Amino acid sequence: MSKSKLITSGYIKSIVGASLFEDQAQKDITTDLLVNKSSITSAKIIANEDGIIGGLDFADEAFKQIDKKTKLKKKFQEGSSIKKGDIIAEIKGLTGSILKSERTAINFLGLISGIATKTHYYVNLVKEYKTKICCTRKTLPTLRAIQKYAVTLGGGTNNRFNLFDEIFIKDNHISASQNIFDLVQNALRLNRSGKVITVEVDTLSQLETIQSLNFNRLLLDNMKPDEIKKALSMVGNKYETEASGNINDKNILDYAKTGVNRISIGRLTHSPQNLDISLNFN
Repeated sequence: MSKSKLITSGYIKSIVGASLFEDQAQKDITTDLLVNKSSITSAKIIANEDGIIGGLDFADEAFKQIDKKTKLKKKFQEGSSIKKGDIIAEIKGLTGSILKSERTAINFLGLISGIATKTHYYVNLVKEYKTKICCTRKTLPTLRAIQKYAVTLGGGTNNRFNLFDEIFIKDNHISASQNIFDLVQNALRLNRSGKVITVEVDTLSQLETIQSLNFNRLLLDNMKPDEIKKALSMVGNKYETEASGNINDKNILDYAKTGVNRISIGRLTHSPQNLDISLNFN
């Protein structure tokens, strides 16, 4: 697994352990009914649709935490393209151990692969324009590290991970301060640690007010492509630029064609769709 700074072996152990506890995997009253639960079984993890595979180490950890003797043999590397019908991994172990672990393992594979696949889809849509596809902080509670990792697997770019990562002046900060120029100027003055400063604007008049200031990234929110073109003509290459707000696969090319550097898509993580993956006994 090509780990990002967000994913460590300790994190995998912790989140998988919590998931197995949530499922009460060690108290599987149905599996305990089987008379052959201590027999050795082989199984396959199979892709039921095309996509990008991710989460293999999470799946392996799920099986290992229930029974260290369970073996998972990967048939694909993390981040590889897979096709419907591909065997992603082979498993060998006690029947009962595999049954207790399978749902947790498949849940991690489905979630991570689903986000990676959707991200890859958007990245491919705009590859001609070299526009970066970014995720946001609109993530499922406690699963941000996993979701942002999945975005990178699909070729996307992580926006800030948390509120401490960078200074990000958004619409509600501007409304609360009632003076966008003073707010940005204050951020520049007090930014002693050299954090990236991103400023969100949703009108050209807001941009005109602050375009003399030297911050890092300009976020153009809920603007139409024609408005973004005007904004880019106003600032040239002064800032890294990003577009956001109601951008989807039907209109993303219109935004990429403007020349904006980045496009952020909240739906990558706030409404993820799992990749269809199953585990079948031989």
